[in-house]
Amino acid sequence: MVLDRTANNYNQWRATLFLVVLGKYALTDHVLTDVVNADCSAWMQMDCTVLTWIYGTIHGNLQQSAMLRNPNARVAWTFLENDFIGQRESGALLLSVEFRTAKQGASSITDFCRRLETMAVALTDFDDPIGDRTLVLTLLRGLSGKFWPMVSNLKMCQPFPTFQQARTLLLLEEIDIDDVTAETDAAPPPPSALVAAPNAAPRPPTGGGGSGGTNNGQGGQSSQHSGHRRGHGGK
Repeated sequence: MVLDRTANNYNQWRATLFLVVLGKYALTDHVLTDVVNADCSAWMQMDCTVLTWIYGTIHGNLQQSAMLRNPNARVAWTFLENDFIGQRESGALLLSVEFRTAKQGASSITDFCRRLETMAVALTDFDDPIGDRTLVLTLLRGLSGKFWPMVSNLKMCQPFPTFQQARTLLLLEEIDIDDVTAETDAAPPPPSALVAAPNAAPRPPTGGGGSGGTNNGQGGQSSQHSGHRRGHGGK
């Protein structure tokens, strides 16, 4: 774990990491008391060891500020304590606003829930504990639009779901939504409609068959007229 202002993890760094390690080697007096045994080489050696551990577990921007002071474990420890605790109220206010206005965006349900839980733990460290019901309501309020039908169902649940229950139901809903989206994306496009070509105008017949028939008919009529004229001539 690295101590960082942006992570708001001072309490975790102090209690769960550093004091545990120092207590293991009986070195907590180097950071919790103002006693300095400069005449004892063994004490000075251990103090340099603790100071090295401090420098090795804090962010670079904190290292630069801490190293400007006297090379003493107690001085470095006090500087970090004042830096984080002194900004406690403003840090709590900013984190509270960020928590209550958090939006899912493009994050998955797992990532969004983890982000909310991390902020809730940090707010508890700032003496602003977040109850489970508030955590669920913040989760539902920040979900993206595709989960709105599920949000309505969860709000009407009796009893009201815990954060763990809400997360599980939303994870199942996310799987269903992803499956539907995948099937829609994989579906083939609908076949294009066939457009019938307009009927072409009938073309007149070509060749001798049709014309010959017509001419034959006309030839028959000419023969009749010729015979009729010959008849009159005979009379």
